[in-house]
Amino acid sequence: MTPNSLPGPRPWPVLGTNGNLLSFVLDPLAHVERLFRQYGPIAALVRGRSRRIASPGRDTPAIVFVRGPELNRALLSDAERFHKTPLSGPLYPGQGATERTRPLLRVMTGLFNVNGEEHRERRRLMLPAFHKSRIDQYRDDMVSITEAVIERFELGAVRNIRDDMTELTLRIATKTLFGADMREQGLSIARSLASWMQAFRPAAALPYDAPWLPYRRFLELSRSIDVQLGELIAERRRLGSGADVLSMLLEARDEQGAPLGDDELVGHTGVLFAAGHETSANALCWTLFLLSQHPRIVAELREELASVLGGEAPRTDQLGSLPLLEGVIKESLRLLPPGRLNHRIVAQPAELGGFAVPAGSEVITSVYHTHRDPELYPEPDRFRPARWEGFDPGPYAFSPFGAGSRMCIGSAFAMMELKIVLAILLQRFRFELDQDKPLDRVISIVMAPKPGLFMRVHRGDHALTSSAGRRRGNVWGMVALD
Repeated sequence: MTPNSLPGPRPWPVLGTNGNLLSFVLDPLAHVERLFRQYGPIAALVRGRSRRIASPGRDTPAIVFVRGPELNRALLSDAERFHKTPLSGPLYPGQGATERTRPLLRVMTGLFNVNGEEHRERRRLMLPAFHKSRIDQYRDDMVSITEAVIERFELGAVRNIRDDMTELTLRIATKTLFGADMREQGLSIARSLASWMQAFRPAAALPYDAPWLPYRRFLELSRSIDVQLGELIAERRRLGSGADVLSMLLEARDEQGAPLGDDELVGHTGVLFAAGHETSANALCWTLFLLSQHPRIVAELREELASVLGGEAPRTDQLGSLPLLEGVIKESLRLLPPGRLNHRIVAQPAELGGFAVPAGSEVITSVYHTHRDPELYPEPDRFRPARWEGFDPGPYAFSPFGAGSRMCIGSAFAMMELKIVLAILLQRFRFELDQDKPLDRVISIVMAPKPGLFMRVHRGDHALTSSAGRRRGNVWGMVALD
């Protein structure tokens, strides 16, 4: 049987395929939702183009979105046919790097930039840093840093919780990754990385190095991040080996006995640093937001925490005895996953769902839309942590950390961090959403609350007062509330 051609919208008049791209950039989630509604679980945002503004000089035959466990399995389980690319995506310079774009060869590449046997070898070198025994050793740092950050919380005051969660996860990331709780230096890198991710989409729209365009800012941020990460690596070498992840990477040797080069070290370090705090910070924010709208679930969760922990921070051996906490986290990651898309490049001609996908095409699975499939998740827009009791939809139906051989190497670390931080926060405080601030989603490489997450901090109690009142912002359309 000959595969069918890909379904999808026609190019725009005058603007052509760039009009399709512009509609996507303005509101990615809403636009992909329209594609799926009109064309089904596989839909091409762009078909049959030879050039695009966002990737000058490259031939990209199609940009295809897919959803659902079967298509996810086909895409994510075939690492030979579907390759991963650096987080800079179409802006990655490859062989055409210039002095200005050379930092992009290193920044935010890491495991994203290798495929096939090279990926398997590099992942093997990094796995010891994320073994359960190693991760368990990070527990004390997670607890002490969390308690230090929340010590500043003033009862009755409104705080931007996103700033707090960013600082908290950042300090955990720097301690476990670099062996030091580097507040100022870490914050500087984190701010640069956050700006880099926010600048990516507008920079990709017009990637020309002119003073008035976002691409100039994107290049400047890339160079700054490259320099800062290089300095951290040099300092770690100077201090000698420690118990942190970077020390393990510096000590790693491949089968020929060769260490990782500086380009690889910068690439790995940047990705681990960003993933180690940016995604976790947003996951914590979205979870606290959802809990603020479901006070009865908060009360039940506090009872579970009190019965198991008695007001103390959890030990690693207690984390498996908190099923409601795990359900709350999984349900938050299902409804509002920070990493809502998973991207691949077609390395050789492929067939997906009965449709032919040319080599060089970009295929993107929508984690967000798969997680809202009503056949997998009844009442998919509702926050129902109890659905996870004895329920396992499988790795291709629930994939906040990806799936297959390229599943996030730090997923166990992230889950432990989320459980520990939330267990401490929710035993100590109750969080009420501030009604005076709108709540929107902003989408760059991750999905974050905009302009932040402003919440009033109360003493931890069993009050059943919902903070639902005026609902301003596009986040409210993403969650159905009772």
